[in-house]
Amino acid sequence: MKNGTGTEQPKRKRGRPPNARKTTITFEREKNEGDLSSNVVMKASAADAGDTFSTELVDDDDDDEYESANGDGEQVSEFSALLRAIFKHDRAEIARVASELDVAENTVYRWMNGSSVPRNTHLKKLPDVLAEHRGNVTYVINRSFPGVLNPLSQGIPEVPKDIYIRVLDLVASIEESENRLWHVAQAVFEHALMHLDAERRGMAITYATLMPPREDDEIHSLHESIMRGTEPWPHTIESKTYLGSTTLAGTVASSQHMHIWNSEDSGHRQLVEIDNHEASACATPVMRGGNIAGVMIVSSTQPGFFKDSMACKAVDEYAHLLATALRDKEFHPYKRVNLRPMPDLEWQREQIRQQFVTKVLNIVRKQDISRTEAEKLVRREMELKFENHRRTMSD
Repeated sequence: MKNGTGTEQPKRKRGRPPNARKTTITFEREKNEGDLSSNVVMKASAADAGDTFSTELVDDDDDDEYESANGDGEQVSEFSALLRAIFKHDRAEIARVASELDVAENTVYRWMNGSSVPRNTHLKKLPDVLAEHRGNVTYVINRSFPGVLNPLSQGIPEVPKDIYIRVLDLVASIEESENRLWHVAQAVFEHALMHLDAERRGMAITYATLMPPREDDEIHSLHESIMRGTEPWPHTIESKTYLGSTTLAGTVASSQHMHIWNSEDSGHRQLVEIDNHEASACATPVMRGGNIAGVMIVSSTQPGFFKDSMACKAVDEYAHLLATALRDKEFHPYKRVNLRPMPDLEWQREQIRQQFVTKVLNIVRKQDISRTEAEKLVRREMELKFENHRRTMSD
């Protein structure tokens, strides 16, 4: 509009600096000592490209949705910069995300330019909605909005391949004996605890082996063989119980495939016997050539831990690794597995604590056999005793 005082000035676009602004989004790998995986660090700056890759976002004066809410020339937030790098002006992708989150498309644009931030309910859904970028999205949300995401939603990374090399070395260098199983189990279990429970929130890993077939040529129970745990579980267990048909491990042995249990899903019905401290558990068979040797059970203090498919996949991989240490004679056809109910786990532990060592020493003295052979005889005797006790209690 001319008023005689000078030349009319051109209108500036809303929230735009006078010159085009260029933001470089740099992603670097930050390695933490002791971590099994790298965290992705995203930085928004005008610096040169980082170690891994960079994506340049150039503001176009014709794109009003990217208006700045922070003042001319200021950097966008880390969260907004990540959204820009992901969407890259892809209106169809923005529309998809808006639809899945049940928000307006303009709301997503406001998150991208920093004029507003998502509600907690939307932040919790974003890693799933942007599944291809889950790691980066989760990391940046945890940095920008601490405490919003449940720690479990960060996801479990793939099993690092170094454990495969370690197990192969052990199998190749240790003679075929029970000693080999013990060494491989130590390596696998310690690695699994570091991988699955890096924050030491509480986890136990147990290998339960099938008991030898009885006179009817059927296997009646599994027996806890090797265990490793973090608080509140002990590092290992002495009183090793029998797991029957009413346990998660028993269900797995009978059905021949993985099962999970979550406290938040069970409601008032408890389909399997739950041990102390368990809020969720995953069990999978240890197999070779269609035969079964036992079951690996991973228990967590965290409800819903095994809703993460990567956690279940990791348990399955660790079970396959453990199977490499077993001898062929330790695997049995599934048709032999006919498990019976066994007494309460706490009752068993008390009985074993009071009687097992004494019985073993008595047999060693009387029969002049090794302690290993005596332990096998006592385990078989106590299995029959416990099975009869449970049957009596049920009558």
